[in-house]
Amino acid sequence: MFSIALLMGIAACTKPSQGGGQGTSPEEPLLHTVWDMNLEEAVINSHAGEELGSVLQPMYSMKQLIPHSKLLVGQPSSTIGTNNYFSCYPRIKKLKNGAFLLLYHYGQYGGRIWCSTSDDFKTWSAPYMLYEPYQVSFADDSGKNVSDTRHFVNPDAVVLDSGEILMVCSYRAASHYGSGLDCGLSFRRSTNNGRTWSQPRELPVGPNWEPYLLLLPDGRLHCYYTDAIPQTRNSGTALIVSEDNGHTWSEPIRVCQQYKYDYKTANAEYSKYNGQKIYTDQMPCFRVLNDGKTIAGWLEARLENPTPSDCADNSTYNSYCMMSLVRNPSLDWKDLTSYNVKVEGPSDRQTNVMRGSGGYISTFPSGETVLSFTVGNLFKLKLGDASAKKFRGSKWTDDLMQALDYKGFWGCTEVFGQNCMAVGMHSKDKGMQLGMMYLNHRIDAPSCSVEVDGDTQEWTGTRALYLSAPDGAEAIIRAACDPSNIYLAVERLDENVDDTDIQNIILSAGDAQYTLKAGPSGASSSGISGLEAVSRRASCDRGGGYICEIRIPRSSIAAQSASTLRIYADIVSGGTRYPFTLADTSNPDTWQKINLK
Repeated sequence: MFSIALLMGIAACTKPSQGGGQGTSPEEPLLHTVWDMNLEEAVINSHAGEELGSVLQPMYSMKQLIPHSKLLVGQPSSTIGTNNYFSCYPRIKKLKNGAFLLLYHYGQYGGRIWCSTSDDFKTWSAPYMLYEPYQVSFADDSGKNVSDTRHFVNPDAVVLDSGEILMVCSYRAASHYGSGLDCGLSFRRSTNNGRTWSQPRELPVGPNWEPYLLLLPDGRLHCYYTDAIPQTRNSGTALIVSEDNGHTWSEPIRVCQQYKYDYKTANAEYSKYNGQKIYTDQMPCFRVLNDGKTIAGWLEARLENPTPSDCADNSTYNSYCMMSLVRNPSLDWKDLTSYNVKVEGPSDRQTNVMRGSGGYISTFPSGETVLSFTVGNLFKLKLGDASAKKFRGSKWTDDLMQALDYKGFWGCTEVFGQNCMAVGMHSKDKGMQLGMMYLNHRIDAPSCSVEVDGDTQEWTGTRALYLSAPDGAEAIIRAACDPSNIYLAVERLDENVDDTDIQNIILSAGDAQYTLKAGPSGASSSGISGLEAVSRRASCDRGGGYICEIRIPRSSIAAQSASTLRIYADIVSGGTRYPFTLADTSNPDTWQKINLK
């Protein structure tokens, strides 16, 4: 095992005990953390209609940067220091046993593929090399026998209902890919959570990139991939289907493509392609939405500007990437396989909506859809509704959230639990960036009898809002109510807490706003009469901090009949405020919601 050095130098993470009892000192109450929250059963699309008010909060304590040298175990030393000496293309999967699987390849265009696993997302097993290049021989187009090196690139995986892991990658002959020779997909399987893997099984589907596996609600498996014709730079998304957990696959069909132009050139070698319809829609990522029947995809398009006057002459145009969102109203796709007829699809699509590349899509049980992609080589997130039709902001470039610190490309996301999402993207110069985001959205304040004593053992609800700071400090905020009062519980994990380490909170009830400060010495407000608060030092097996319980009379904030409060909050650490993502103190519409019972 190797231990990862965290960017912020925080303590190692072990999942804490699940509520109740005392802290690590007899006189201290138990300090709950984010891992104790959201234990209620998930309700599918519970936040439908409210998704565009949700935000993704960085979980700074989970950020890490793994040196490339730790990941490229077995990479020949002759490549060290070369331009391609970096781990790239991470894919993160949550396993049935609760662990995480990390897959990645070497350099920008691959060659070798590794996997590693982690129980806590911080300490990872020694990387296991799944694929390495080897020599192959085959007949070229003239029938001559030639030798080449087979490379492997673009790993992906899916966790089956049985707990088995099926992984896939692309293979190609390094010097003959442009001719479309010795190209296909390779599959391996693990029945023990990634500790060992079966022998590869290869499927020669032709030139391809970026395979992606999707498990359908009916048990079928989809394997999408960029369906390439390298001689003409034609791409699109193809699909093969398995009805036996990936042991056998159907013939491929084209399912996504947008028309670019008709191929034309005066080059004699490539003139045979003149008149060919050229398409794009590549690097596919798809999810089944929470309705169980719609497949949404977030794809990259490689476009040219200007349209090539001679497609075989690269000097006449420049390439760039745009992102497109597609929706298929069924678990079955229309076959678009036709290279000589102008056929685009699927018809329900938002095409080339913004500059970007390396798209990925995820969905939360509560309904939020998350699109990720790189803009200026930074990993960005955009949050949308359960139908993947509406997204935050009036423009596609509005309300983008940044997930990781350093520049790179080809990132990924993986939702787990009800409110957490793992993220990953390499940085060529720094290492492999991994992290997590927390979904802040409307919480409910259950009816509860609360004793304001700085101990939350009697609290019944575990829905929580979350804040964190780069030094590792974290805070969760819960709410409860009775007919006369509203209660807030602020629990802050912070080993070095002092009276400057506070949470600023603003509540909005109707047109009125009320400001308070919660800290290790209690809470105060200049506008809330009758406020009562008790703070106590608290601890858990992750460390120490404090709990601040607050009672707010409904009558003091004009909330006798209000059913919803708006809440702004930030965590102050080192004199700097870290608020809810995208929250503006002057605009309550950007704050989070608390529903009162």
